[in-house]
Amino acid sequence: MADLPDDVNISLPDTPRAAVEQLIALDTTSRDGNVPAIELLQRWLSDHGVITHVLREDDGINANLIGVFPSRHQAGGADGGQESVGALLPERALTPSDQLSRDLIGELSGVGKGGVDRLDSPTDGATSANPSADGATSSADAAEAPAAGERRGVLIAGHADCVPVDGQDWDSDPFTATERDGLLYGRGTCDMKSYLAVFAQMAGRFQAADLDEPVIFAATWEEETTCNGARELVKQLDALGIHPRVAFVGEPTMMTAIASHKSMNSFQATFHGIAAHSSLLPRGLNAIRYAGEFITWYHREVIDRLVEEGPSDDAFPVPHTTGGVNVVDAGIAGNTVPDHAHLTFEFRALPSVDVPAVVRDIQAKIDELDTAMKAAVPDDPADPSAAKKVGAQLTINSLLYPLDAAPDGPAATLAKTLGRDVQAEKVTYGTESGIYEHAGMSAVVIGPGDIAQAHGANEFVSLDQLAACEDFFAALLTHLETAQ
Repeated sequence: MADLPDDVNISLPDTPRAAVEQLIALDTTSRDGNVPAIELLQRWLSDHGVITHVLREDDGINANLIGVFPSRHQAGGADGGQESVGALLPERALTPSDQLSRDLIGELSGVGKGGVDRLDSPTDGATSANPSADGATSSADAAEAPAAGERRGVLIAGHADCVPVDGQDWDSDPFTATERDGLLYGRGTCDMKSYLAVFAQMAGRFQAADLDEPVIFAATWEEETTCNGARELVKQLDALGIHPRVAFVGEPTMMTAIASHKSMNSFQATFHGIAAHSSLLPRGLNAIRYAGEFITWYHREVIDRLVEEGPSDDAFPVPHTTGGVNVVDAGIAGNTVPDHAHLTFEFRALPSVDVPAVVRDIQAKIDELDTAMKAAVPDDPADPSAAKKVGAQLTINSLLYPLDAAPDGPAATLAKTLGRDVQAEKVTYGTESGIYEHAGMSAVVIGPGDIAQAHGANEFVSLDQLAACEDFFAALLTHLETAQ
């Protein structure tokens, strides 16, 4: 288990920058898990007396963290307008532990690797408790979600994992925050540990405040690969009786609120053929041939058709849906009939695109090719065992909801009240915010740093942006203290 290393400084940071430096020192690359960062954040919050829930996954390397800052209207714990955590467990709610969460919400505290639960458009006839037409489960919990007017609370949300540094040429240690010319370099400084660190360093101020509305702090796992941590967080919040009305998701936006982005939908397709010497072609089955047919179909019939006939929105820098087959792994030699072809592909769709319908078309094409490959197995295959495995399969990596918030909705309006601009332009990348919007919250993306710096070598955030993030949270604190 990737627990917090013994040599890590766990002392409470006295400045937001110090908090950033401590989080950056932890390598929480998605493949290795986010538990070290979750444990450090939880210690900071619990040292201030904050009610925390560490919700570990069964893989042992990932966890979600929920920190609850109750309002003046609650006897204890945040309730989002429902029964409070404190009311549910009046004596034990102040004890931060994995076991507390397991006792309270049962198996939802450790559900493995989440899952793809995006095939739930209204046209599917799916409900929160029923599978969609494709057999996938809706991302909503079986319990009916509260109406918007019944929600209370502000969710401060972000992910604690980061992308790898493999093969990148850094000018300094990516896991040692290094300042140069007013810029703080390190993996995660921009995307997006700074946002989490700045708020966590201010946790004592929020805990001591007389808040008119609860604040919920959440850090998730695997945003960089699947966003399944956010999907599980929605279920966990609901099970805890926490129903925020507004979500601020801290991806890098230069502290300008963004109200809309495209969906991000990623897949893998695998084609199993039969290897043979190329001179004995009739005894083999060329997997690349069928993969190539899929590639051509996908670009012409899905992507090109969406570009030419689908919706368009000039508020996006690329006004239409985009996509393509981006990775091909196939064959072993020029004189060998290839027995495998593995494709990785994606599409990024405007919010108005019917994603489940597109996915159904993709699955239908894979099924068609699977049938064709099985029918083409030779009577005398070069490898009889491989002949039994011939076919095509589709794997859905992630179907990430778009964000389609109103520029005058509750989240955008609150951001403006707190002194931040709401950007008219929409963005092409994806975030967890669409998941929270789909769950019933009003969400915007707002955080320190520039998305252009994310994922590359020498990632950085400016010290001015850290100060702007601190000012934003300070304005939120003042707003919630003075609101009646």
